[in-house]
Amino acid sequence: GPALTAAFATLDATGQAAAFDALLKRSEWTNALLDSVKAKTVTLTNLGPANIARLRTHPDPAISKRAAAMLEELNPMAKMKNEAIAKLAPVVEGPGSDVAKGKAAFTTTCAICHSFDGQGKDIGPGLTGMGSHAPAELLTAIVDPNREVDPSFVAWNFELKNGQFMSGIIARENAATVLIRSLAGEQEIKTSDLKARTNTGRSLMPEGFEGLGAEALRDVIAYMQSVDSKGFRTLDLKDAYTASSALGLYDKAVQTPESVQFKKTGTVVFGGVPFNLVAPEKSATGKNVVQLQGGPKGTFSSKDMPAKVEIKVGGFKANRIHFLGGVGGWAFPAVGDDQLPVMKVTVHHVGGGRQEIVLRNGQEIADYNGAQDVPGSKALPQFTKGRGQVRWFSKNVKDTTAVIEKITLESYDNGVAPTFFAITADSTGGGSTRADAAPAPAKVLPVLQWGAGLKTLLIGGGASHDYQKWFNLADVALLNGTGKITANYLEPQDVSVASVQAAHVLVISANKAFPDPAVRAAVHAHVDAGKGLVLLHPGLWYNWADWPAYNRELAGGGSRGHDKYGEFEVSVTGTPHALLTGVPAKFTISDELYYYTVDTAGTPVTVLATAYSKSKEKAFPQVFVVEHPKTRIVGLTLGHDGIAHSLPAYQQLLKNAVYWSAKKDAWIQSGGN
Repeated sequence: GPALTAAFATLDATGQAAAFDALLKRSEWTNALLDSVKAKTVTLTNLGPANIARLRTHPDPAISKRAAAMLEELNPMAKMKNEAIAKLAPVVEGPGSDVAKGKAAFTTTCAICHSFDGQGKDIGPGLTGMGSHAPAELLTAIVDPNREVDPSFVAWNFELKNGQFMSGIIARENAATVLIRSLAGEQEIKTSDLKARTNTGRSLMPEGFEGLGAEALRDVIAYMQSVDSKGFRTLDLKDAYTASSALGLYDKAVQTPESVQFKKTGTVVFGGVPFNLVAPEKSATGKNVVQLQGGPKGTFSSKDMPAKVEIKVGGFKANRIHFLGGVGGWAFPAVGDDQLPVMKVTVHHVGGGRQEIVLRNGQEIADYNGAQDVPGSKALPQFTKGRGQVRWFSKNVKDTTAVIEKITLESYDNGVAPTFFAITADSTGGGSTRADAAPAPAKVLPVLQWGAGLKTLLIGGGASHDYQKWFNLADVALLNGTGKITANYLEPQDVSVASVQAAHVLVISANKAFPDPAVRAAVHAHVDAGKGLVLLHPGLWYNWADWPAYNRELAGGGSRGHDKYGEFEVSVTGTPHALLTGVPAKFTISDELYYYTVDTAGTPVTVLATAYSKSKEKAFPQVFVVEHPKTRIVGLTLGHDGIAHSLPAYQQLLKNAVYWSAKKDAWIQSGGN
């Protein structure tokens, strides 16, 4: 502990994160850290906003009390921010918003750094999907941008050997250069020219937006919600969290791996429903799990957990409540009684109305440890790593006309410790997204505009990838740039039968649900008509248990796992094929190495390129042809992020795949790139 504390200020960001987690595990170590903060050998900048919040809410009451008093003295600005938010909140959460004014204000004050609704820049985090959050959450993020800072968007200061100074976020770096991004644009610095770099621990976003006034902030938030909430409200669970997935669940011995670990946090989507899955390091309290009282009698921390928590909803009408959790410690089959009540959910309406929902062991709730299945919820293995599982289920709200004030979760305190990670309220199909809003209009699907050339419809969206930036903007620009293709992008919920029928080639990279069965049928009709199909990266996963023909007939198999993101080599097999025109015989890529496996009962596959997985000690297909009897289908497992999408080999493969699947071999052979 003392050694980590002494070295803390000299460590890089990764080292500080690991050291801080270690220092929290023993009270005497945490006190040593606070001693250093008091002595100013470790500064508040070194700690960062999220870690400061975790010190204030330390499980040891003596430490949390000491930290709160000391940090408030060192950082009086935090108290001022809280007072400002409390003053603005009643107006921001109230009626009377003007969406048009909100859009204008967003364009002039926010879009200079953030991308949203087809406008803005990528200096700060993209805000697509944020409109599903509650007004109070958005208000806090705007007024106090340093309360929770994404490490990817922390501002750095750079001092050059020639005496110049620069600042910005690190967009990309390697051994030779650092690319920084700021309002001044992108600037590349040679590492040999650097004298020093300093992590400010703060967001690049300036403070002071409370100066816009409550009405203007209300309008900006209303505009964001009008664009992409799509009838959903991801509930803010920060006051309900009781445990941390990083420190372990259920057992008091925090060193044990009794936990659920997420592959991705932030906004994750399942079945078209967004959930806000919070990483512990981005939580103001360091907690990110609602674990309630329960479990065997003894010295387990579950017995020390609260029996009941309350979640504010803040003026929202809903038809359904979606739950991400559905697991528990010592749940089914560890406790075999599948009629045992585990948790009571109470929906409280404004005016006093209420609805109680009882969740039962072996029905909605299964044991967190392993792949235990129950009929009342669905497993989401794509969201977790290791043995811990997460499950999803929904419950209908009886009174869809009444505004929901709050939801309470209450444990029955028996042999099961119920555990939840995210909750979303849903007004789709009726209701409204704000208490003062008009009923949501019927959904109108987009009518696509096509230019000259090969009509190519890219269908993406879902979890674990930045679909808008890479599978939409980057890939659409790449294909349109050929001059021979006209490309459009849609997500599954926006795809119509007409848009599928209009396309010559479909490129499917989605891992979210296709809600309209008629669209699924249209995809098969597209293939049967001899039109082209390209299955790209997440489109080659086993995504949909209720659409088995997709993997069996169209993909010829699929993937249920991949190596940890990293660099690997792709090698062509030597089989001559037009798809490989202009593609190196070997190339290196940073990506997820998919464990694509051929379905022996499915459509045959011809493998054209493979990559060797060191962890699995075998090679897996990366580029292949699904030998469908009626059309041409290409499988391309690559494409996780911007590094892949900007790689010339990937770009050539994607263009070749579109040309070849459309039976345009001559375009490729004549240099059609």
